[in-house]
Amino acid sequence: MKRLGVALWLLLAASGIASADPTTVGFIILSAIEAAGVTGAATAGTTAVVSVAGATITVAQIVGTVALIGASIGAAYGVNALLNKAPTSKPQDGQITTRQPVPPRRRGYGRIKIGGALMLSETTTVAGFVGRFQVLALHHGLIDAFEEHWFSEFAAVLNGSGQVINHFTLGAAPFITLNTRAGLATETAYGTVVSALPALWTNDHRGDGIASAMVQTFQPPNAEDLTTVYPGGLPPPYRAVVRASRVWDPRDGAQDKDDPSTWQWRSNPVLIALDFHRHADGLGLATYDATLFTTAAINGDWIPAANICDETIAGAPRYTCSGLYSLPEDEPAGVLAAILSTCDGAMYQRNDGAIGIRVGKEIAPTVTLDDEHILGYEGFRKGDNVFLACNEVTAKYTSPDHDYQETDAQPWRDEADITARGQVLSKPLALQWVTSHSQARRLMKLAMRRFNPEWSGRIVTDMAGLAAFNERYIHLTISEGGLALIDGDFEITSFEILIGQAITCSIGVSSLDQSAFDWDEGTEAGTPPPVPDGVMGS
Repeated sequence: MKRLGVALWLLLAASGIASADPTTVGFIILSAIEAAGVTGAATAGTTAVVSVAGATITVAQIVGTVALIGASIGAAYGVNALLNKAPTSKPQDGQITTRQPVPPRRRGYGRIKIGGALMLSETTTVAGFVGRFQVLALHHGLIDAFEEHWFSEFAAVLNGSGQVINHFTLGAAPFITLNTRAGLATETAYGTVVSALPALWTNDHRGDGIASAMVQTFQPPNAEDLTTVYPGGLPPPYRAVVRASRVWDPRDGAQDKDDPSTWQWRSNPVLIALDFHRHADGLGLATYDATLFTTAAINGDWIPAANICDETIAGAPRYTCSGLYSLPEDEPAGVLAAILSTCDGAMYQRNDGAIGIRVGKEIAPTVTLDDEHILGYEGFRKGDNVFLACNEVTAKYTSPDHDYQETDAQPWRDEADITARGQVLSKPLALQWVTSHSQARRLMKLAMRRFNPEWSGRIVTDMAGLAAFNERYIHLTISEGGLALIDGDFEITSFEILIGQAITCSIGVSSLDQSAFDWDEGTEAGTPPPVPDGVMGS
Protein backbone atom coordinates (compact mmCIF):
# COMPACT_ATOMS: atom_id res chain seq x y z
CA MET A 1 0.00 0.00 0.00
CA LYS A 2 1.09 3.54 -0.68
CA ARG A 3 0.53 6.32 1.81
CA LEU A 4 -1.69 8.98 0.31
CA GLY A 5 0.90 11.73 0.73
CA VAL A 6 3.49 9.81 -1.31
CA ALA A 7 0.96 8.98 -4.01
CA LEU A 8 -0.15 12.60 -4.14
CA TRP A 9 3.29 14.02 -4.68
CA LEU A 10 4.16 11.35 -7.24
CA LEU A 11 1.05 12.37 -9.13
CA LEU A 12 2.02 16.02 -8.82
CA ALA A 13 5.47 15.30 -10.21
CA ALA A 14 4.08 13.16 -13.04
CA SER A 15 1.63 15.91 -13.90
CA GLY A 16 4.35 18.54 -13.96
CA ILE A 17 2.59 20.61 -11.31
CA ALA A 18 5.08 22.52 -9.19
CA SER A 19 2.42 24.12 -7.01
CA ALA A 20 -1.32 23.83 -6.82
CA ASP A 21 -4.20 25.33 -4.93
CA PRO A 22 -6.04 23.04 -2.50
CA THR A 23 -8.94 22.41 -4.90
CA THR A 24 -6.58 21.30 -7.67
CA VAL A 25 -4.80 19.02 -5.25
CA GLY A 26 -8.20 17.65 -4.21
CA PHE A 27 -9.01 16.61 -7.76
CA ILE A 28 -5.61 14.95 -8.10
CA ILE A 29 -6.28 12.95 -4.95
CA LEU A 30 -9.66 11.96 -6.35
CA SER A 31 -7.94 10.72 -9.49
CA ALA A 32 -5.84 8.48 -7.28
CA ILE A 33 -8.96 7.23 -5.51
CA GLU A 34 -10.72 6.52 -8.80
CA ALA A 35 -7.62 4.78 -10.14
CA ALA A 36 -7.75 2.53 -7.10
CA GLY A 37 -11.19 1.37 -8.19
CA VAL A 38 -13.29 3.15 -5.58
CA THR A 39 -16.87 3.65 -6.68
CA GLY A 40 -18.93 6.71 -5.94
CA ALA A 41 -16.19 9.24 -6.69
CA ALA A 42 -17.08 12.38 -8.61
CA THR A 43 -15.28 15.53 -9.67
CA ALA A 44 -18.12 17.93 -10.38
CA GLY A 45 -17.06 21.34 -9.12
CA THR A 46 -15.95 21.30 -5.52
CA THR A 47 -18.97 19.43 -4.18
CA ALA A 48 -19.47 15.83 -3.08
CA VAL A 49 -16.79 13.40 -4.17
CA VAL A 50 -17.35 10.24 -2.12
CA SER A 51 -20.33 9.04 -0.12
CA VAL A 52 -19.44 6.44 2.47
CA ALA A 53 -21.07 5.22 5.67
CA GLY A 54 -23.72 7.88 5.23
CA ALA A 55 -21.14 10.71 5.17
CA THR A 56 -20.36 12.98 2.23
CA ILE A 57 -16.65 13.50 1.68
CA THR A 58 -15.73 16.69 -0.19
CA VAL A 59 -12.63 17.82 -2.04
CA ALA A 60 -11.83 20.26 0.74
CA GLN A 61 -12.32 17.61 3.42
CA ILE A 62 -9.91 15.12 1.88
CA VAL A 63 -7.22 17.75 1.33
CA GLY A 64 -8.00 19.76 4.42
CA THR A 65 -4.43 20.13 5.54
CA VAL A 66 -3.08 21.29 2.17
CA ALA A 67 -4.05 24.94 2.71
CA LEU A 68 -2.50 24.88 6.17
CA ILE A 69 0.74 23.38 4.91
CA GLY A 70 0.83 25.94 2.13
CA ALA A 71 0.53 28.66 4.76
CA SER A 72 3.38 27.08 6.77
CA ILE A 73 1.32 26.63 9.92
CA GLY A 74 0.66 22.91 9.87
CA ALA A 75 3.19 22.27 12.64
CA ALA A 76 1.18 24.43 15.01
CA TYR A 77 -1.87 22.19 14.80
CA GLY A 78 -1.57 19.34 17.28
CA VAL A 79 -4.50 17.32 18.55
CA ASN A 80 -3.52 18.06 22.13
CA ALA A 81 -2.06 21.55 22.31
CA LEU A 82 -2.26 21.10 26.07
CA LEU A 83 0.74 18.75 25.83
CA ASN A 84 2.72 20.77 23.26
CA LYS A 85 5.82 22.87 23.77
CA ALA A 86 5.26 26.40 25.05
CA PRO A 87 7.07 29.55 23.86
CA THR A 88 10.59 30.07 25.14
CA SER A 89 9.64 33.41 26.71
CA LYS A 90 8.67 33.22 30.38
CA PRO A 91 6.21 35.65 31.99
CA GLN A 92 8.92 37.11 34.20
CA ASP A 93 11.16 37.79 31.18
CA GLY A 94 8.86 40.57 30.05
CA GLN A 95 9.14 42.36 33.41
CA ILE A 96 12.86 43.07 33.13
CA THR A 97 14.16 46.50 32.17
CA THR A 98 16.66 45.87 29.39
CA ARG A 99 19.37 47.98 27.79
CA GLN A 100 20.44 46.60 24.41
CA PRO A 101 21.00 48.04 20.92
CA VAL A 102 18.22 46.01 19.24
CA PRO A 103 15.78 44.74 21.88
CA PRO A 104 13.13 42.14 21.00
CA ARG A 105 9.65 43.32 20.10
CA ARG A 106 7.21 42.03 22.68
CA ARG A 107 3.49 41.69 22.10
CA GLY A 108 0.90 40.34 24.48
CA TYR A 109 -2.70 39.38 25.09
CA GLY A 110 -4.95 39.42 28.11
CA ARG A 111 -3.74 40.94 31.38
CA ILE A 112 0.05 40.92 31.78
CA LYS A 113 2.79 42.59 33.79
CA ILE A 114 5.56 44.10 31.69
CA GLY A 115 8.79 46.04 31.94
CA GLY A 116 10.53 47.48 28.94
CA ALA A 117 13.58 48.24 26.87
CA LEU A 118 15.32 51.56 27.50
CA MET A 119 15.10 53.92 24.54
CA LEU A 120 16.57 56.79 26.57
CA SER A 121 18.27 57.13 29.94
CA GLU A 122 19.95 60.47 30.62
CA THR A 123 20.54 62.81 33.55
CA THR A 124 20.26 66.59 33.49
CA THR A 125 19.57 69.46 35.85
CA VAL A 126 16.02 70.73 36.05
CA ALA A 127 15.11 73.66 38.32
CA GLY A 128 18.26 73.09 40.35
CA PHE A 129 17.66 69.36 40.89
CA VAL A 130 19.59 66.55 39.23
CA GLY A 131 17.05 64.46 37.38
CA ARG A 132 17.07 61.36 35.21
CA PHE A 133 14.75 60.83 32.29
CA GLN A 134 14.04 57.31 31.11
CA VAL A 135 11.83 56.30 28.19
CA LEU A 136 10.95 52.61 27.97
CA ALA A 137 9.36 50.69 25.10
CA LEU A 138 6.90 48.35 26.82
CA HIS A 139 4.77 46.69 24.16
CA HIS A 140 4.72 46.43 20.38
CA GLY A 141 1.33 47.66 19.26
CA LEU A 142 -1.59 49.36 20.95
CA ILE A 143 -2.60 48.25 24.43
CA ASP A 144 -6.06 48.74 25.86
CA ALA A 145 -5.17 50.28 29.22
CA PHE A 146 -2.65 50.66 32.03
CA GLU A 147 -4.14 49.19 35.22
CA GLU A 148 -1.29 49.29 37.75
CA HIS A 149 2.09 51.01 37.97
CA TRP A 150 4.96 49.48 39.93
CA PHE A 151 8.37 50.78 40.93
CA SER A 152 10.58 48.05 42.39
CA GLU A 153 8.21 46.06 44.61
CA PHE A 154 5.88 48.98 45.32
CA ALA A 155 2.52 49.66 43.68
CA ALA A 156 2.37 53.35 42.85
CA VAL A 157 -0.45 55.80 43.47
CA LEU A 158 -0.36 58.77 41.08
CA ASN A 159 -1.86 62.22 41.41
CA GLY A 160 -3.32 64.15 38.49
CA SER A 161 0.13 65.25 37.37
CA GLY A 162 1.51 61.71 37.24
CA GLN A 163 3.57 62.13 40.43
CA VAL A 164 3.97 59.09 42.71
CA ILE A 165 2.60 60.16 46.08
CA ASN A 166 2.57 56.99 48.23
CA HIS A 167 6.27 56.07 47.95
CA PHE A 168 9.55 57.71 46.95
CA THR A 169 8.68 60.90 48.78
CA LEU A 170 10.38 63.12 51.36
CA GLY A 171 7.71 64.69 53.49
CA ALA A 172 5.15 65.94 50.98
CA ALA A 173 7.66 66.21 48.14
CA PRO A 174 7.34 63.56 45.38
CA PHE A 175 10.48 62.48 43.51
CA ILE A 176 9.05 60.35 40.66
CA THR A 177 6.79 61.43 37.81
CA LEU A 178 5.33 58.99 35.30
CA ASN A 179 3.77 59.51 31.86
CA THR A 180 2.62 56.77 29.51
CA ARG A 181 1.58 56.21 25.90
CA ALA A 182 -0.76 53.41 24.83
CA GLY A 183 0.89 52.83 21.43
CA LEU A 184 -1.32 54.61 18.93
CA ALA A 185 -0.38 54.38 15.27
CA THR A 186 0.73 58.04 15.49
CA GLU A 187 1.93 58.90 18.97
CA THR A 188 3.03 62.14 20.70
CA ALA A 189 6.54 62.74 21.96
CA TYR A 190 7.05 63.28 25.71
CA GLY A 191 7.14 67.06 25.97
CA THR A 192 9.06 67.15 29.28
CA VAL A 193 11.86 65.10 27.73
CA VAL A 194 11.93 67.32 24.64
CA SER A 195 12.24 70.40 26.86
CA ALA A 196 14.90 68.93 29.15
CA LEU A 197 17.02 67.18 26.51
CA PRO A 198 16.41 68.98 23.19
CA ALA A 199 19.71 67.79 21.72
CA LEU A 200 18.76 64.13 22.26
CA TRP A 201 14.96 64.04 22.06
CA THR A 202 12.74 65.94 19.66
CA ASN A 203 9.06 66.02 18.74
CA ASP A 204 9.88 63.45 16.07
CA HIS A 205 10.69 60.87 18.76
CA ARG A 206 7.07 59.77 19.02
CA GLY A 207 7.36 55.99 19.28
CA ASP A 208 4.53 55.31 16.84
CA GLY A 209 2.79 52.01 17.53
CA ILE A 210 4.76 51.39 20.74
CA ALA A 211 3.23 51.44 24.20
CA SER A 212 5.77 53.25 26.34
CA ALA A 213 6.48 54.94 29.66
CA MET A 214 8.49 58.02 30.60
CA VAL A 215 9.91 57.94 34.13
CA GLN A 216 11.31 61.16 35.58
CA THR A 217 13.24 60.77 38.84
CA PHE A 218 15.06 63.36 40.95
CA GLN A 219 17.78 63.00 43.51
CA PRO A 220 16.88 64.33 46.98
CA PRO A 221 18.60 67.56 48.02
CA ASN A 222 20.79 65.78 50.60
CA ALA A 223 22.77 62.58 50.02
CA GLU A 224 21.75 61.20 53.42
CA ASP A 225 18.11 61.19 52.27
CA LEU A 226 18.81 59.05 49.17
CA THR A 227 18.04 55.67 50.77
CA THR A 228 14.96 57.13 52.48
CA VAL A 229 13.49 58.23 49.15
CA TYR A 230 14.82 55.30 47.12
CA PRO A 231 15.15 52.27 49.44
CA GLY A 232 15.95 49.97 46.55
CA GLY A 233 18.31 52.31 44.74
CA LEU A 234 17.99 55.02 42.08
CA PRO A 235 16.26 54.79 39.67
CA PRO A 236 13.78 52.09 40.69
CA PRO A 237 12.79 49.74 37.84
CA TYR A 238 9.33 50.35 36.38
CA ARG A 239 6.72 47.71 35.53
CA ALA A 240 3.08 47.98 34.58
CA VAL A 241 0.04 45.71 34.72
CA VAL A 242 -1.77 46.30 31.45
CA ARG A 243 -4.71 45.10 29.45
CA ALA A 244 -2.74 44.23 26.35
CA SER A 245 -3.81 43.87 22.70
CA ARG A 246 -7.37 44.47 21.62
CA VAL A 247 -8.88 41.74 19.46
CA TRP A 248 -11.74 41.36 17.04
CA ASP A 249 -14.84 39.79 18.60
CA PRO A 250 -17.13 38.62 15.77
CA ARG A 251 -19.99 38.30 18.27
CA ASP A 252 -20.14 42.09 18.46
CA GLY A 253 -21.77 43.50 15.34
CA ALA A 254 -20.22 46.92 16.02
CA GLN A 255 -16.73 45.53 15.45
CA ASP A 256 -15.20 45.43 11.97
CA LYS A 257 -12.61 42.70 11.41
CA ASP A 258 -10.62 45.06 9.18
CA ASP A 259 -10.79 48.10 11.47
CA PRO A 260 -8.80 47.62 14.70
CA SER A 261 -10.15 50.90 16.06
CA THR A 262 -13.49 49.11 16.60
CA TRP A 263 -11.99 46.19 18.51
CA GLN A 264 -12.05 45.70 22.28
CA TRP A 265 -9.91 44.02 24.89
CA ARG A 266 -10.72 40.40 25.62
CA SER A 267 -8.90 37.59 27.47
CA ASN A 268 -10.94 34.93 25.67
CA PRO A 269 -8.46 32.35 24.25
CA VAL A 270 -10.53 31.66 21.12
CA LEU A 271 -10.64 35.33 20.19
CA ILE A 272 -6.93 35.58 20.94
CA ALA A 273 -6.22 32.55 18.75
CA LEU A 274 -8.25 34.13 15.95
CA ASP A 275 -6.27 37.36 16.25
CA PHE A 276 -2.96 35.50 16.31
CA HIS A 277 -3.91 33.67 13.13
CA ARG A 278 -4.78 36.90 11.35
CA HIS A 279 -2.30 39.41 12.81
CA ALA A 280 0.84 40.38 10.91
CA ASP A 281 2.90 39.64 14.04
CA GLY A 282 1.27 36.22 14.36
CA LEU A 283 0.60 33.88 11.47
CA GLY A 284 -0.38 36.75 9.17
CA LEU A 285 -3.31 35.01 7.48
CA ALA A 286 -5.81 37.88 7.32
CA THR A 287 -5.19 38.06 3.57
CA TYR A 288 -6.85 34.66 3.28
CA ASP A 289 -10.00 35.53 5.25
CA ALA A 290 -12.23 34.63 2.32
CA THR A 291 -10.83 31.09 2.31
CA LEU A 292 -9.69 30.34 5.85
CA PHE A 293 -11.97 32.46 8.05
CA THR A 294 -15.24 32.37 6.20
CA THR A 295 -18.53 33.55 7.63
CA ALA A 296 -19.58 29.91 7.95
CA ALA A 297 -16.42 29.06 9.91
CA ILE A 298 -16.75 32.10 12.18
CA ASN A 299 -20.41 31.40 12.92
CA GLY A 300 -20.11 27.62 13.09
CA ASP A 301 -16.84 27.25 14.99
CA TRP A 302 -15.21 30.38 16.36
CA ILE A 303 -18.27 32.01 17.93
CA PRO A 304 -19.57 28.83 19.66
CA ALA A 305 -16.06 28.07 20.96
CA ALA A 306 -15.65 31.63 22.25
CA ASN A 307 -19.00 31.33 24.02
CA ILE A 308 -17.86 28.15 25.75
CA CYS A 309 -14.76 29.95 27.04
CA ASP A 310 -16.94 32.71 28.50
CA GLU A 311 -19.16 30.29 30.42
CA THR A 312 -18.67 30.64 34.16
CA ILE A 313 -17.30 28.07 36.57
CA ALA A 314 -17.33 29.09 40.22
CA GLY A 315 -17.98 32.70 39.23
CA ALA A 316 -15.09 32.98 36.75
CA PRO A 317 -14.84 32.35 32.99
CA ARG A 318 -14.28 28.74 32.03
CA TYR A 319 -11.12 29.64 30.09
CA THR A 320 -9.04 32.82 29.92
CA CYS A 321 -5.69 33.49 28.31
CA SER A 322 -2.93 36.00 29.08
CA GLY A 323 0.63 35.99 27.83
CA LEU A 324 3.52 37.77 26.16
CA TYR A 325 5.67 36.64 23.26
CA SER A 326 8.86 37.99 21.74
CA LEU A 327 9.53 38.66 18.10
CA PRO A 328 11.35 37.06 16.43
CA GLU A 329 12.53 34.66 19.16
CA ASP A 330 9.29 32.78 19.82
CA GLU A 331 8.17 30.48 17.03
CA PRO A 332 4.53 30.95 15.96
CA ALA A 333 3.79 27.25 16.53
CA GLY A 334 4.86 27.54 20.16
CA VAL A 335 2.85 30.70 20.74
CA LEU A 336 -0.26 29.15 19.21
CA ALA A 337 0.23 26.02 21.32
CA ALA A 338 0.45 28.19 24.45
CA ILE A 339 -2.81 29.93 23.54
CA LEU A 340 -4.64 26.68 22.77
CA SER A 341 -3.32 25.00 25.90
CA THR A 342 -5.37 27.41 28.02
CA CYS A 343 -8.68 26.05 26.66
CA ASP A 344 -7.81 22.51 25.55
CA GLY A 345 -8.09 23.93 22.06
CA ALA A 346 -7.62 22.06 18.80
CA MET A 347 -7.50 23.47 15.29
CA TYR A 348 -8.76 21.61 12.25
CA GLN A 349 -9.59 22.13 8.60
CA ARG A 350 -13.34 22.26 7.98
CA ASN A 351 -15.08 20.50 5.12
CA ASP A 352 -15.27 23.81 3.26
CA GLY A 353 -11.50 24.32 3.55
CA ALA A 354 -11.72 27.00 6.25
CA ILE A 355 -9.99 26.82 9.64
CA GLY A 356 -12.10 25.68 12.56
CA ILE A 357 -11.48 25.43 16.28
CA ARG A 358 -12.75 23.24 19.11
CA VAL A 359 -12.29 23.75 22.85
CA GLY A 360 -12.63 21.40 25.78
CA LYS A 361 -16.11 20.92 27.19
CA GLU A 362 -18.11 18.13 25.58
CA ILE A 363 -17.18 14.99 23.70
CA ALA A 364 -20.48 13.81 22.10
CA PRO A 365 -19.09 12.02 19.01
CA THR A 366 -21.21 12.10 15.87
CA VAL A 367 -19.38 9.21 14.17
CA THR A 368 -19.47 5.59 15.34
CA LEU A 369 -17.27 2.81 13.94
CA ASP A 370 -17.95 -0.82 14.75
CA ASP A 371 -16.90 -4.35 13.77
CA GLU A 372 -18.47 -3.97 10.34
CA HIS A 373 -15.93 -1.32 9.32
CA ILE A 374 -12.91 -1.99 11.58
CA LEU A 375 -10.52 -4.25 9.68
CA GLY A 376 -7.77 -4.58 12.24
CA TYR A 377 -5.66 -3.03 14.96
CA GLU A 378 -2.10 -1.70 15.32
CA GLY A 379 -0.62 -1.65 18.81
CA PHE A 380 -4.07 -1.55 20.37
CA ARG A 381 -3.83 -2.15 24.08
CA LYS A 382 -5.73 -1.92 27.32
CA GLY A 383 -4.11 -0.07 30.17
CA ASP A 384 -1.48 2.62 30.41
CA ASN A 385 1.57 2.98 28.21
CA VAL A 386 4.68 2.48 30.32
CA PHE A 387 6.30 5.49 28.60
CA LEU A 388 3.31 7.80 29.11
CA ALA A 389 1.68 6.59 32.33
CA CYS A 390 1.77 8.96 35.23
CA ASN A 391 0.16 9.28 38.63
CA GLU A 392 1.07 12.92 39.20
CA VAL A 393 0.63 15.89 36.89
CA THR A 394 2.47 19.08 37.78
CA ALA A 395 2.05 22.47 36.15
CA LYS A 396 3.43 25.97 36.20
CA TYR A 397 1.00 28.78 35.63
CA THR A 398 1.33 32.57 35.87
CA SER A 399 -0.09 33.78 39.16
CA PRO A 400 -1.21 37.42 39.51
CA ASP A 401 -1.04 36.91 43.28
CA HIS A 402 2.67 36.10 42.93
CA ASP A 403 3.72 39.16 40.96
CA TYR A 404 2.77 37.52 37.64
CA GLN A 405 5.57 35.00 38.02
CA GLU A 406 5.60 31.33 37.03
CA THR A 407 4.14 29.50 40.01
CA ASP A 408 3.62 25.83 40.82
CA ALA A 409 0.00 24.74 40.94
CA GLN A 410 -1.03 22.07 43.42
CA PRO A 411 -0.16 18.76 41.69
CA TRP A 412 -2.95 16.52 40.46
CA ARG A 413 -2.23 13.14 42.03
CA ASP A 414 -3.63 9.63 41.88
CA GLU A 415 -2.80 8.60 45.43
CA ALA A 416 -4.13 5.06 44.98
CA ASP A 417 -1.86 4.45 42.00
CA ILE A 418 1.13 5.99 43.78
CA THR A 419 0.56 3.60 46.67
CA ALA A 420 0.10 0.59 44.38
CA ARG A 421 3.22 1.33 42.31
CA GLY A 422 5.33 2.46 45.22
CA GLN A 423 6.64 5.39 43.17
CA VAL A 424 5.59 8.74 41.78
CA LEU A 425 5.46 8.98 37.98
CA SER A 426 5.25 12.70 37.31
CA LYS A 427 4.55 14.59 34.09
CA PRO A 428 4.83 18.40 33.83
CA LEU A 429 2.57 20.81 31.96
CA ALA A 430 3.57 24.28 30.78
CA LEU A 431 0.58 26.56 31.37
CA GLN A 432 2.31 29.95 31.39
CA TRP A 433 -0.63 31.61 29.63
CA VAL A 434 -3.05 30.42 32.33
CA THR A 435 -3.52 32.87 35.22
CA SER A 436 -6.10 30.96 37.28
CA HIS A 437 -5.20 28.15 39.67
CA SER A 438 -8.64 26.55 39.22
CA GLN A 439 -8.28 26.64 35.44
CA ALA A 440 -4.82 25.09 35.68
CA ARG A 441 -6.20 22.29 37.87
CA ARG A 442 -9.00 21.55 35.37
CA LEU A 443 -6.44 21.23 32.59
CA MET A 444 -4.22 19.04 34.81
CA LYS A 445 -7.13 16.67 35.45
CA LEU A 446 -7.73 16.40 31.71
CA ALA A 447 -4.04 15.76 31.06
CA MET A 448 -4.01 12.99 33.68
CA ARG A 449 -6.81 11.23 31.79
CA ARG A 450 -4.93 11.57 28.52
CA PHE A 451 -1.74 10.20 30.03
CA ASN A 452 -3.63 7.18 31.35
CA PRO A 453 -6.19 6.06 28.76
CA GLU A 454 -8.10 2.84 29.36
CA TRP A 455 -7.51 1.89 25.71
CA SER A 456 -5.16 3.28 23.07
CA GLY A 457 -3.64 2.33 19.74
CA ARG A 458 -4.58 2.44 16.09
CA ILE A 459 -7.52 0.99 14.24
CA VAL A 460 -7.57 0.21 10.53
CA THR A 461 -10.94 0.75 8.84
CA ASP A 462 -12.47 0.50 5.42
CA MET A 463 -13.64 3.65 3.66
CA ALA A 464 -16.18 4.27 6.41
CA GLY A 465 -13.27 5.69 8.40
CA LEU A 466 -13.28 8.72 6.11
CA ALA A 467 -16.36 9.90 8.00
CA ALA A 468 -14.08 10.48 11.01
CA PHE A 469 -11.67 12.71 9.08
CA ASN A 470 -11.32 16.04 10.94
CA GLU A 471 -13.40 14.80 13.87
CA ARG A 472 -11.91 15.19 17.33
CA TYR A 473 -13.83 12.38 19.02
CA ILE A 474 -15.28 9.11 17.80
CA HIS A 475 -17.34 6.32 19.35
CA LEU A 476 -16.02 2.75 18.99
CA THR A 477 -17.87 -0.50 19.55
CA ILE A 478 -15.68 -3.57 19.27
CA SER A 479 -16.53 -7.16 20.11
CA GLU A 480 -14.53 -10.38 20.34
CA GLY A 481 -16.16 -13.79 20.08
CA GLY A 482 -19.61 -12.26 20.28
CA LEU A 483 -18.80 -10.46 23.51
CA ALA A 484 -18.69 -6.66 23.72
CA LEU A 485 -15.09 -5.64 24.39
CA ILE A 486 -15.21 -1.88 23.87
CA ASP A 487 -18.14 0.52 23.81
CA GLY A 488 -16.88 4.01 24.49
CA ASP A 489 -15.70 7.41 23.33
CA PHE A 490 -12.20 7.93 21.96
CA GLU A 491 -10.09 10.92 20.99
CA ILE A 492 -8.51 10.79 17.53
CA THR A 493 -4.77 11.33 17.84
CA SER A 494 -3.75 10.75 14.21
CA PHE A 495 -5.33 10.01 10.85
CA GLU A 496 -3.86 8.51 7.69
CA ILE A 497 -5.54 7.57 4.42
CA LEU A 498 -3.89 4.58 2.77
CA ILE A 499 -4.22 3.69 -0.91
CA GLY A 500 -3.76 0.15 -2.14
CA GLN A 501 -6.19 -2.21 -3.78
CA ALA A 502 -8.76 -0.50 -1.59
CA ILE A 503 -8.93 2.73 0.38
CA THR A 504 -8.35 2.21 4.11
CA CYS A 505 -7.87 4.52 7.05
CA SER A 506 -5.36 4.14 9.88
CA ILE A 507 -6.67 6.08 12.85
CA GLY A 508 -4.83 6.64 16.11
CA VAL A 509 -7.24 6.63 19.04
CA SER A 510 -7.10 7.05 22.80
CA SER A 511 -10.06 6.55 25.11
CA LEU A 512 -11.48 9.65 26.78
CA ASP A 513 -14.94 10.09 28.24
CA GLN A 514 -17.03 13.02 29.37
CA SER A 515 -16.06 12.60 33.00
CA ALA A 516 -12.67 14.11 32.14
CA PHE A 517 -14.46 17.46 31.79
CA ASP A 518 -16.72 17.10 34.81
CA TRP A 519 -15.73 19.47 37.60
CA ASP A 520 -16.46 19.96 41.27
CA GLU A 521 -14.92 23.24 42.37
CA GLY A 522 -15.25 22.42 46.05
CA THR A 523 -13.33 19.15 45.94
CA GLU A 524 -11.12 19.46 42.85
CA ALA A 525 -9.91 23.07 42.62
CA GLY A 526 -7.25 22.44 45.25
CA THR A 527 -5.38 25.05 47.25
CA PRO A 528 -3.46 27.81 45.45
CA PRO A 529 0.10 28.34 46.63
CA PRO A 530 0.40 30.74 49.58
CA VAL A 531 1.38 34.32 48.87
CA PRO A 532 4.68 35.09 50.61
CA ASP A 533 5.00 38.29 52.59
CA GLY A 534 6.42 41.11 50.55
CA VAL A 535 5.27 39.91 47.13
CA MET A 536 2.71 42.70 46.78
CA GLY A 537 3.50 46.25 47.73
CA SER A 538 1.15 49.10 48.50
